Amino acid sequence: MRQIPEEYVVKMEQNILDAEGIFVHTPSAFAKDNLFYIRLEALYTCGPRYEVRRSGLDSFLLFFIKEGELLFEYEGHSFIARKKDIVILDCMLTHRYQALTRTEFYWFHFDGSASRAYFNHFRDNKGLHFREQRNMEENFVLIHDLMRSGCPDEGILSVHVHRILALLFSSVGKSIAPSDIVALAKVYMDEHYMEKLSAEQIAEASRVSTSHLFRVFRKETGLTPYGYLTNVRMEHAMKLLLNTAYSVEEIAEYCAFCSSANFIRAFRQSTGVTPRSFRKLISGITSAGP
Repeated sequence: MRQIPEEYVVKMEQNILDAEGIFVHTPSAFAKDNLFYIRLEALYTCGPRYEVRRSGLDSFLLFFIKEGELLFEYEGHSFIARKKDIVILDCMLTHRYQALTRTEFYWFHFDGSASRAYFNHFRDNKGLHFREQRNMEENFVLIHDLMRSGCPDEGILSVHVHRILALLFSSVGKSIAPSDIVALAKVYMDEHYMEKLSAEQIAEASRVSTSHLFRVFRKETGLTPYGYLTNVRMEHAMKLLLNTAYSVEEIAEYCAFCSSANFIRAFRQSTGVTPRSFRKLISGITSAGP
């Protein structure tokens, strides 16, 4: 792997004031099939007339803005990314980005593993622009140093890419706290999971309509209120399976599953095994006691 000559970069992309890169990597067959991998990476400092327009490139693109402002136009929407912001794009779709001031930013083209699944989740639930990710720059610096080394360890490179995506998924560094609506709904379900709860009861506790609750809850958590409630019940059911000798039927009733059959079906969907198998495999406890 070698750095593309500077004159080539300047010829292809105008108004680049300084560039560390472009660094190029050809992933192995194993990396392409199993890991996150990076093909191109650089740290750019650009003037206010720097602009890129493209489509049809089979790659995902991540930006971290160190200083300045980049204007993005993507899928009919426009937004401005500023210092500490992260942006992710699918380069198959038509897009444009332009520096509005002197702007310094990391960027890399990546793919592989669960890249498409992460991108689809962000697009559908969180958006593609993550503001004020103050704790994320170190991850881009580590990737930049690996790519600059000339022979990056593909496993380590994959770990760093996945770390960025996983932190964005978890909203670490997000400057906006969860809304009061979601917080109230979670508290209510955490305290009343053992009761037969209706959507109307949860919405009333959150002080909004049912439709508004579902819309806001899904946007902020990626789950419906019922999905969150099921997870809470499942976690308590697992604790009872591991720490008590209650029967499956008793646990199903205590955790407000409609029936033991419903509980067993939901448990299998969540863990891949039945509650009895889970108890036996993890702790050796049977419904008759340890």
